[in-house]
Amino acid sequence: MLMEDFGLFIIGVILTLFFGSITFVFWWKIKRLKDLRTLRLGRLSFFYIIFLWITLNGVLGSFIVFSEQRNSIGLVLLSIEAVLFAITPLVLGFVIPIAIVVLTIKMWRRESKSVSNLLLPIVVLFFIGIDFLYLSVGKLPESWLWLHILSFVYPILSIYLAWQFGIFFLSSWVYGRRVRKMTAPYYVVLGAGLIQGEHVGKLLGNRIRAAVDAVRDEQTILVFSGGQGPDEKISEAQAMQKYAVETLGFPFERTLLENQSRTTYENLVFSDKLLKDKFLFFTSDYHVFRAALFAAQIGLEAQGGRGGKTAMYYRVPAFIREFIAVLNSEKKKHMIWVAVIVGSFIIFAIVVVLMQHYNRN
Repeated sequence: MLMEDFGLFIIGVILTLFFGSITFVFWWKIKRLKDLRTLRLGRLSFFYIIFLWITLNGVLGSFIVFSEQRNSIGLVLLSIEAVLFAITPLVLGFVIPIAIVVLTIKMWRRESKSVSNLLLPIVVLFFIGIDFLYLSVGKLPESWLWLHILSFVYPILSIYLAWQFGIFFLSSWVYGRRVRKMTAPYYVVLGAGLIQGEHVGKLLGNRIRAAVDAVRDEQTILVFSGGQGPDEKISEAQAMQKYAVETLGFPFERTLLENQSRTTYENLVFSDKLLKDKFLFFTSDYHVFRAALFAAQIGLEAQGGRGGKTAMYYRVPAFIREFIAVLNSEKKKHMIWVAVIVGSFIIFAIVVVLMQHYNRN
């Protein structure tokens, strides 16, 4: 090895150890989180992934220095990373919006044909229209410089929204894997609407099946939580109990009913009052993390939650609606950030206009 290469190798090792130690710090912080029901889980996970990627690049770089074909290997690795970086904006800006529209329309056709199920395609089309306007502003002459400046609000807010969604997604993904090993004396299954007022549908059936499959202790009690809606012949709790016992073969004596709740909030609160003990809750996979956040906000003992499988065409639009609901739960904070971003660009645009006016005079 040449002396220059050896010096480069030493610098690379030092940097790799430095970033590796930062990676370990974020990993340790994630492991030490006392309550996983927080978006902080996603923020820590994001920085852990970033520094882990940097560390792995450092290790690969050190290996390349020792390799006789280092130029060709380095070129291949750089090409792979360049492709990944090029694909990411394409996926975020084109593939995902199109997928949202296609899956939502599929859900609208197969499930409830309501206007609410078409809101996401409408929002996507709205953003496509904003994209077109943003690109059109870029073609305006220099006399419209103030509008050029204000137009940058759109990409900045898009980045802010993407950041929030990324944190929510990472939090949900990491949370789902961390709670798999959690146990509790009670498993609470959250209710959902019944078919023909008395039968368990596929969505609700998957929640019940997930709870039954998760039982490893013969002492575990299943609690079915759900009241009777105005269009239902029996309570959701009764229908779920019947499904678990008759269809899945779960022992009747190890079931309890909470048949007064109408919402997720009531499912959790009324179950907590009934049990007065720690419990895991089961809902649809897309809904798990938001329910966990909700349980943490109201101080319940429901530390963990798991989800029943949901069809992809339903899961993706539903998960995005969950994200919107989480944004809405902290709307004051987000409104402040949006106001700061927009206000900063407005002030900057005003300053530029005044300077242009002063220079003309």
